[in-house]
Amino acid sequence: MKRMMFGTSLAMVAVLTTSPAQADQIPDKVAAMIQAAADTGNAATLKTVADLAKKTNPQSAAEIDAMVASIQNKVEAKRLAKLRSQSFFEGWKGHGQAGGSIATGNTSSKGLSLGLDLTKNGIHWRHTINATFDYARQNGQTAQKRYFASYEANYKFSDRFYALGLVSWENNRFAGFNRRFSENIGLGYSVIKQPDMTLDLEGGPALRQTNYITGESQNELAGRAAVDYSWKIAPGITFGENATYYAQAHDSTLTSTTALTMKLNGALSLQTSFLINHETNPPIDLEKTNTLSRLTLVYGF
Repeated sequence: MKRMMFGTSLAMVAVLTTSPAQADQIPDKVAAMIQAAADTGNAATLKTVADLAKKTNPQSAAEIDAMVASIQNKVEAKRLAKLRSQSFFEGWKGHGQAGGSIATGNTSSKGLSLGLDLTKNGIHWRHTINATFDYARQNGQTAQKRYFASYEANYKFSDRFYALGLVSWENNRFAGFNRRFSENIGLGYSVIKQPDMTLDLEGGPALRQTNYITGESQNELAGRAAVDYSWKIAPGITFGENATYYAQAHDSTLTSTTALTMKLNGALSLQTSFLINHETNPPIDLEKTNTLSRLTLVYGF
């Protein structure tokens, strides 16, 4: 009898120690499905497939999590190695756009709008280049001509907190100045950083040199505050708001761009945007506020 009880106990121990290990194994088809999702390079797809796999195979949830973590670690290691090997001229991404515009304020006209945005996101540094050109003719004369270009470098202290340096140049006679240079330093913080929504706040001191159409020039110290917001409302539809305010003694400036971008096919999108430019003290007889409505085709690369 004792031998039978002892044998039964050994059998129960064997079941308890071996069954979980067998139950925890990920079925081959499930593992292949997770790996296929990982091979797409889309983190959202991998998460969706992994969550579904855990629901349909709850006994393997821990092993699925371990597999996903291992895949993510390998992907991250590969990404960092690639970034370390890149030169300054490699790894840039962005989009170009072209379309029509309607201007109001100191001029009422319809014209052409072009734009280029480039970003290089490294381990510690992020570089951004922006350039826009708006042009219109009316009754045989130039009714709108605006050039703008900027370069911003961010040093990332953490995933959310960064220091920034920004230089920009603008020519906009219809807003009252021939040229304006701005040099900025400051700090930025990503208040919201989610797959479908981001919100960055920036602030710091700036220097601005403005040559007005009257011949007057102003070199002043200013304070700069900026907001950059993006929200993926639905698949293929993104709402964005970018606003910058320069506060200074002679002439403060508010610039705000609101945009809605809708994906059409592949790398091609359609964007409608509304730009407001407000000068608190423009040259005499000029309107303080100018607007520019754009409808452009956007090509991402």
